[in-house]
Amino acid sequence: MAAFGQSTSYKAGMKKCLAQFHSANSKTEFVKAAGSFETLALAEKTEWLPYYYAGLCEALGAFSAAKADIDALCAKGDRLARTADSLNPQNSEIAVLKAMLAAARIMVDEKKRGQKYGGQVSRHANAAIRLDGANPRAYLLKGRALLYTPETFGGGAKKAKPVLETSLEKFKTFKPETEFSPLWGKEEAEKELKAINDKPGNS
Repeated sequence: MAAFGQSTSYKAGMKKCLAQFHSANSKTEFVKAAGSFETLALAEKTEWLPYYYAGLCEALGAFSAAKADIDALCAKGDRLARTADSLNPQNSEIAVLKAMLAAARIMVDEKKRGQKYGGQVSRHANAAIRLDGANPRAYLLKGRALLYTPETFGGGAKKAKPVLETSLEKFKTFKPETEFSPLWGKEEAEKELKAINDKPGNS
């Protein structure tokens, strides 16, 4: 009965936190959602998903934060990702999260950080694909990495387009493992692909 009660509590907590996550659209709201997931994670110490979502919220908060706040948010996100990784090693979704956190750090200074953190984004995205070739978010992050890498370094819109198209194809058949498994990313892939196709010469 105790185990059943804990399971019920975990499910109720995840549903509440995910509702908060899905309604967030600013740095402040993402950080609040991260805090809710972290509280749940501390109560459910063997579950990796609350740590993953807390880290994801920190990453999304970083993307909408002032440059001065990005590193602190990413540092916390990195710590949460490491904890999730320790609970569920070799997980494609956690590799995607690591790629997102590296991508966010680039925004502090694109010229100085592009090469270092861009390489990390590509490495984590490739790892995510290797760990689960059916994960559409892995291709989304790889496509983004290529899109924002200069053509002279092997990137650019033409290289990114087929990878983002693959991401959208994967979304059509993707089946989450549980009711709380990650589902996000389709709208982001569609947005990136539309931006590429809307530019002359890319369609």
